[in-house]
Amino acid sequence: MGRIIPVGDAHTHTNPVRGLGAEKIAARFHAEGGWFMAIVALSPWAYNIEFNGIDSYRQVLDLLARECMTAEDAGVKTACLAGFHPADVDRLIDKYKLDPVEVLKLGEAWISELGRACRSGFLDGIGEVGRQHYKTRAERVIISELILRKALEIARDNDCIVHLHLENAGKITIELVDRAITSLGGFQDTAKVVFHHMKPSHAVYAVDRGYSATVPGTPTLLENVLGKFPPVFMLESDHIDDPMRPGAVVYPWVMAQHVRRLSRKVGEEYLYKINIDNIVRTYGVSPP
Repeated sequence: MGRIIPVGDAHTHTNPVRGLGAEKIAARFHAEGGWFMAIVALSPWAYNIEFNGIDSYRQVLDLLARECMTAEDAGVKTACLAGFHPADVDRLIDKYKLDPVEVLKLGEAWISELGRACRSGFLDGIGEVGRQHYKTRAERVIISELILRKALEIARDNDCIVHLHLENAGKITIELVDRAITSLGGFQDTAKVVFHHMKPSHAVYAVDRGYSATVPGTPTLLENVLGKFPPVFMLESDHIDDPMRPGAVVYPWVMAQHVRRLSRKVGEEYLYKINIDNIVRTYGVSPP
């Protein structure tokens, strides 16, 4: 398998209620060389938290804080992010029968609270926010876009990282976000804007524009990406920690194992750039 290479997971989820939780995930990841995880909160119902307005999201934030501390105790540095996923817009309207304007107000109010949590140091970033990548009604995409713009504004004002969940429209997606950020007056550090779950070529383009980007670390993608694109992106497992979908997208420790398998092929300097340098630049953590 080769020697241990520090591996960073720039976007993952843990679920101590339904799934393995941070304790087991971080321990297995650390054993395979994992040194950093950006833990991104799931929606309230993923943790069996019944929807009760903004209080449901506050409960998520408390759970997320405990998960991050648990991962740290297992030897893995963390960044903690919570957001308002675009899929929440659809669920709140379809299942909980909220009016679209109510959903918009809830999302914007929650994003404002997350900004204050970042400013106080309780949270590292906002995410996921963005637009649906599946077919939905037009007004729901508009709601998601307005919440996204609010998140960009709040992240800029409170020095937050922000993780973007977007449609896969390539350069035009990046152009739309870039114009939105420009209209807000820009970011002091655009590397804190992370394009999540990108195709490698799109990730390179996002980084060329001054942003950060993550690429899924599935075995097949790693085989086809590492060494073939410049090492400007980060890897993510995007592991949803759901026993109904085991291993989706990829277990963090499996991602780390495959990174190590490819070390002779692509070179350790290349992998250190992806797994350490880019993580340090985006998240502001100390290297391992």
